Amino acid sequence: MATEPPAPRRRGAARTEALLQVTLDLAAEVGYAGLSIEAIARRAGVGKHTVYRRWPGKAALLLDALHRAWMTDLDYRDTGEIRSDLREQFLRSTAALADPPIGQVYRAVIAEAQSDPALRATLYERFLRTAEQRTLERITRAQRGGELRADADLTFAAEVLCGALYYRHLLTPLPVDESAVDGLLDMFMDAYATR
Repeated sequence: MATEPPAPRRRGAARTEALLQVTLDLAAEVGYAGLSIEAIARRAGVGKHTVYRRWPGKAALLLDALHRAWMTDLDYRDTGEIRSDLREQFLRSTAALADPPIGQVYRAVIAEAQSDPALRATLYERFLRTAEQRTLERITRAQRGGELRADADLTFAAEVLCGALYYRHLLTPLPVDESAVDGLLDMFMDAYATR
């Protein structure tokens, strides 16, 4: 009777990618509180030491998994028309927040961060600040290109643009749909557009 050969051992980047995917899958099933390094290692078919060599704990591992799955959705396209670019990016990132696995895992991390200051700080640095910074960079390019008022400080505007959508998505039953995005962008353009 022939036996199947053992599965090839994954090394380096392939193993890291597999661990990140297992982490997202498991977090979607059991939530942040139910997630453990032991369970991740068991599902991935590796020892705990393999996980701990790469990450100091489950928070860092889960944030890396979210980063891998989501960060390209925070990248702006630059068509030369700021309203169109903001709209496209907000709708794209909103869809990522609403769909598995990112949506439910991200909400679980947000909930846990309320009682874990270190996790909250890391979440801000890795995601929220990144979203705000990329938005600020895009609207600043539009300002330099003459689409937005040259005299405006856009730092707070970037925070409000991002914050309004995160607030609506995470803390209200209201949809983050095209109408919501358009309403937010209408207010922004009324305040800052040069034409």
